Amino acid sequence: MEKSRKEANIQIGRRLREIRNNLGCKQSEFAVLFGVSEEHYRKYESGVTGLSADKMLLLYKKYHIDPTYLITGECIRDFDVDYYIANCSKEQREAFLDRVLAYMSKVIKK
Repeated sequence: MEKSRKEANIQIGRRLREIRNNLGCKQSEFAVLFGVSEEHYRKYESGVTGLSADKMLLLYKKYHIDPTYLITGECIRDFDVDYYIANCSKEQREAFLDRVLAYMSKVIKK
């Protein structure tokens, strides 16, 4: 049982690091959100320390990170860009595209 828990913590930590990087955030930003030191936060990403439900809730509230994805690695909903763009208002489309461009700009700068 202990070995499977350790492996689960490692997988959750990997997904947490990937999400943080995708958002263009630093470890220090997530550490502040969690109310822990950067050193302690690194233990979450490495899997040394398990991510508690209250920390997952913070991630969900602040960044809309699905706890199911953190735990299982599975997305429970797919996003169809064509469907969204065809079925949203002009304002929603522009806000979406602005967000995509801002994200792309962060990725390119890395």
